[in-house]
Amino acid sequence: MIDMILWENYRNICFMAPFSAPTWPGYTILTACNPASLAVGERRNGRRTRALLRAVTGWEHRFPIQAGDPEMHWQEWSLALACSAEEGHALAARFGQNALYRVEQGQLWLQPVLLDGPAVCLGEIGSFWRQSAMTAPGR
Repeated sequence: MIDMILWENYRNICFMAPFSAPTWPGYTILTACNPASLAVGERRNGRRTRALLRAVTGWEHRFPIQAGDPEMHWQEWSLALACSAEEGHALAARFGQNALYRVEQGQLWLQPVLLDGPAVCLGEIGSFWRQSAMTAPGR
């Protein structure tokens, strides 16, 4: 069963990067921070982020982005990865994530990973993307 407040928070998303949204046909956006939505602190999140980066070393298309609420009061360092839906799901599960974001043909989907429930189309990725400077990952 999905916690509806948590699910609504996941739906209320914004991505920030120093480039426009990738135009790849399909890609996954995920984080290694705060597994199962439990705050673990900046140092542990930094270690988890570095572990995620090691896990995708050698992947051709991977770009760091910030994910957060539209006001960016809450932010998590994330990756946009050109990969199959199955690869993205497996990686998100490996890093203990409740959900991930999947972009297919320009449409942003919120997909459960550790949570049960259906995927939800949120709309065009461009509506959720801001091109702007961001902080360094895995401090």
